[in-house]
Amino acid sequence: MPADQSLVLNSEMIILHNMKYQKILIHDNITIFQVINTKTELVLFLLLIGAATMNASAHGIWVELEDLVDVGDSQDAYVFYGHANNPAGFALPAMNQTYLMTPDGEKITTKMDEEVGNWFVGYGFVGDVGISPLTAFWPGNYVYVAQRAPSYSNTTYRLTYGAAEAVFNAGNDSSSSFESGLPVEIASEKPLYQIKNKDNVTFTVKYNDQQVNASYSAFPQMAETKVQKGFTGDKDSFVINFNQTGLWLLTCYYDVLGDGNWTATYDSSSKVFKTGDVVPYNTTRYSTVLSVWVRK
Repeated sequence: MPADQSLVLNSEMIILHNMKYQKILIHDNITIFQVINTKTELVLFLLLIGAATMNASAHGIWVELEDLVDVGDSQDAYVFYGHANNPAGFALPAMNQTYLMTPDGEKITTKMDEEVGNWFVGYGFVGDVGISPLTAFWPGNYVYVAQRAPSYSNTTYRLTYGAAEAVFNAGNDSSSSFESGLPVEIASEKPLYQIKNKDNVTFTVKYNDQQVNASYSAFPQMAETKVQKGFTGDKDSFVINFNQTGLWLLTCYYDVLGDGNWTATYDSSSKVFKTGDVVPYNTTRYSTVLSVWVRK
């Protein structure tokens, strides 16, 4: 997709290049008027309503697993969806696939079983949870990925491809590099399992291996009000201050403008569409949620 057809959209700004629109979108309590632009330069027009600042929403998909193991160890990866402060309300969305990327870049499709109503440490009795068995056969960094089926909004006409990922290292080889195989790739300058409280860590984010003005946010999973967020701007890196221990969720996403039609592969729980319906969209969002365990 050419750069002049890209869009970054979240609760702070909208960026349009060489596009002609004349309609209103409502997004995260912000009214955005997209005006006709006949010039090649950037057009920004934003009207904020409601609160001046907003917190990131913890409603979404994330993965939990042990991030440092020995070669040959097996473990279960857990896939959650919902709000951390409402474990009984966890409910897995329609899923696409789960897979494991090995240290040498091999993609292995994994099985995910769905469990309902079990007890999980830290949550108590929960709703639906996905569980995938994993084994580390070689040293290095593994990436477990859980992909949602595409989600569709009939108010913003946005089609979203969302996925959660978590990295675990086998053999303590101190490598920081990993690849998920997703359109939005997140990389860390420091091995994830070495991140400690009060560390400032630089991350990079790219879309299809290209530098873009992507959006990012990070917060402790149990304290979503402590969000750090922004845009990568003219560089693909950003810094997060991990100022408390525990699980953090780091989300990066990028929006691409372009008209298209999506054929639904499942029935919408909100009855917006049903399997086989063809719905139009003008924006495609690619979102990746990375789980990071912060040590003392």
